Formats: sequence, structure tokens, C-alpha cells
Amino acid sequence: MKSPAVVTNASPLIYLALLNRFSLLHRLFSEVYLPEAVYEEVVVRGSGQPGAKETQIAIDDGWLRRIAVQDRIAVENLLDELDIGEAETLVLAREINVRRVLLDDRAARNKAGLVGLAVTGTVGVLLLARKVGVIDSIQGDLDQLIESNFRISRELYDRLVGSEGKGVF
Repeated sequence: MKSPAVVTNASPLIYLALLNRFSLLHRLFSEVYLPEAVYEEVVVRGSGQPGAKETQIAIDDGWLRRIAVQDRIAVENLLDELDIGEAETLVLAREINVRRVLLDDRAARNKAGLVGLAVTGTVGVLLLARKVGVIDSIQGDLDQLIESNFRISRELYDRLVGSEGKGVF
């Protein structure tokens, strides 16, 4: 059984593509939406980078749905604290009544919580995949994320890896 719908920001798309785990989004969530600003960041400006090709293919295949945010004033009000993709992610989730967003940035995650949205990040997607048996281990993925300058504390890393062994830390 898939989890409910999500609206995603750029970083989970990019990092999951980097890990060759992009398909987890389709396997784990009933619907995946992305706002126009995220499309622009990942596919247009990020052309040739991890996530660009995968995102476009998912849109073409119909399981990743690109939607324009309607409330531009709400987006503008968030731009003092968030980038355009993060702001559109939060506003789109509210507009289409989706309760969960995929975000990695701490400020964006905090703001999402303040406006009543549940948050999952790249690591959370990996954990969900492990929980439902889609992947067996996340240690290699976490190690690769860290090597790609993804920030995670040693304490959290140790807690997540648990009995999986020692990694790059």
C-alpha cells in the first residue's frame, strides 16, 4: 500500500536521483506533485545534473505531476525566509490539500511545520523504503549522501544505521 500524496521540493529529487533511488517516489507515494519553480530548478536550470532527466521522464510517464501555484502573494510572502522552490512547495501543498511535503532544508521544514504540513526528507524516503521492505539497508545511501555534502549529524547517522555497521563517519 502506498503512502498518501506528497508535494516535493528539488533536493529530494536531486539526491534520490544521485542515489539511483528516484523510483522510490513512485513506489512509495500515491501521487507526487511538483510546483513549476521546482521543475525550473531541477529540469531547466539543472539540465545535465542528477534529477533533471529522471524528473522529466517521470512527468512524461505521468506519475510525477507538475502544477502551477495559483496564490503568488502567498509565495511572495515566504521569499524572505525560503527560496522560490521551497515557498511554492508549501503553497502548492496547501492549495491542492496535500498534507505532506518532501523537503530537506531545515528552515523550510520548520516553516512547513508551522503551517501544519507534515515533512519528510530524502532520508525519510529511504527510511520508509526500508520499513516497507523495498530496500534492505540505507547505510550505503547515507554514506553516499554524506560524500555529496548532504548534512546529517553523527548522532542521527548512528541511530539510523544501527546494526547495519559502520560507514563513512
